[in-house]
Amino acid sequence: MNEDPEALPPELVRILDELYQEHQRSGAPLSLARLSKRTELRMSTLRRFLTALEEAGIATVVVNDDGTGNATLTATGLRLHG
Repeated sequence: MNEDPEALPPELVRILDELYQEHQRSGAPLSLARLSKRTELRMSTLRRFLTALEEAGIATVVVNDDGTGNATLTATGLRLHG
């Protein structure tokens, strides 16, 4: 197997791409439900990746008491993508 150990998981790449595209379109945070649908990831998987991105300072995630929420890239995340 010739996989690059530095390569990001494809799920993570999809999340980052969607957050970046939404920032370019509207500048607004993307709802977790919409992000889940666009990336075709189950909410539990999405939340796990978003937690890692938030801990790394790449994304900001807001989760409400009812389970809804949104995510957006931080300035650091935007620099990494662009």
